[in-house]
Amino acid sequence: MVKTAFYKEELDIPEGVEVELTENHQITVKGPNGTITKDFSHARGITMALEDNKVIISTNFPKSGTLALASTILNIVKNLIIGVQTNYKYFCKVCYSHFPCNVEIKPEKKELHVVNFLGERAPRVTKYLDDVEVKIDGDDVILIGPDKEKLGQTAANLKRCCRIRKKDPRVFQDGVYLYKKQIGEEVSWKIR
Repeated sequence: MVKTAFYKEELDIPEGVEVELTENHQITVKGPNGTITKDFSHARGITMALEDNKVIISTNFPKSGTLALASTILNIVKNLIIGVQTNYKYFCKVCYSHFPCNVEIKPEKKELHVVNFLGERAPRVTKYLDDVEVKIDGDDVILIGPDKEKLGQTAANLKRCCRIRKKDPRVFQDGVYLYKKQIGEEVSWKIR
């Protein structure tokens, strides 16, 4: 395999978005939909810089793991820039076969309660993260926010709290499942 002597990638910063970079690899992206801060202090051997309204990521004599990490950081920053311009939306469907269950929002505790799941008396409880707005529309739970990672984690928490134990998962398929992702109003992923 051919070794790379120098790796450099540039990412343009669009108008209306501000990017700040501290010395310990903390990046803050500000836009019309909010502010997100990410910490990349674990990225050893990778230098990040801001020049001429561009984010520049570079490294000298990188190994394959360092190249992969640099590409990952670049894609995360791209997602942050898109998120602060137009919010991401994740759509989850409440599925049940016999006992009609639903999801309730408790904003004072930042919790989601899945009520009457499999006929259980106590609701199944999970938390949703900061900067995530939750809406309920019939059997749909809509998660809206600028940070893609927090939306994904909230959707995973909701699915995981509805896990069914000691029963056949092929028969008992009740739960709350992610079925559509949007960037603004454009559908980026959907189960067909």
